[in-house]
Amino acid sequence: GTCVATVQATLVDATAAPVVGRSLLVCGDNLCSLPSKTDSQGTARFSLCEEMTVPALKFLGGTAYVSFATAITQANTTFAPITVVPLPSTGAAFPMGAGMVTSGPVTLAVAAGAVTFDPTQPADANTQSFRAAQVDVAKVPAALPASLTLGVIWGLAPVNATLMPPATLTIPNSASWPAGSKVDFYMNGVESAVGVVVPYGAWGSVGTGTVSQDGTTISTDTGSGNGIPVLSMVGARLHQ
Repeated sequence: GTCVATVQATLVDATAAPVVGRSLLVCGDNLCSLPSKTDSQGTARFSLCEEMTVPALKFLGGTAYVSFATAITQANTTFAPITVVPLPSTGAAFPMGAGMVTSGPVTLAVAAGAVTFDPTQPADANTQSFRAAQVDVAKVPAALPASLTLGVIWGLAPVNATLMPPATLTIPNSASWPAGSKVDFYMNGVESAVGVVVPYGAWGSVGTGTVSQDGTTISTDTGSGNGIPVLSMVGARLHQ
């Protein structure tokens, strides 16, 4: 565990203006802080001294922003300003049976009965609608190891909605990778619950994908170990 004493984080928008009145949490596998709201400068402060296993700064953006979690490794941590990414103001309803749901240029193909929403979040149609927003790879809100070299990232909501079997995700090939290229998909872990596929507060692999034959889109591959098992931030890089 880590004795988490103080944490300070500032949320800003794409213009570097403060994002005010949004709640942040510091959570480990074992316990969570009370939420702290960002002030007029966009800053939230925590004074804890709690022994936490796998602590992370967690931001649940709801229908407004892309959610994320990013690891805390020191007792006293001050994050560099974190750019949060707005989600579209309106979402799309998931199909009742098997089918597709689309937000902008992003499509998710889900099996019948595949979607389970996060029970801790409000159970209304707006909260449970699909939203996708592109994330600037140079300003990812959750710390991204340089070794990952993701070329494209999308934030998917509602965060922590689970998809069993995993859904097929199709995103634009904004990195202009060659048609037919193999890619690796990675995801930011925003929940520390049992059965989660990627590490909490970090990025983990969620299988492979392929650039379409016309070069316009990238889709997750079918087969075991591929597809999107939970909604969160998802990124791709050329297969290595």
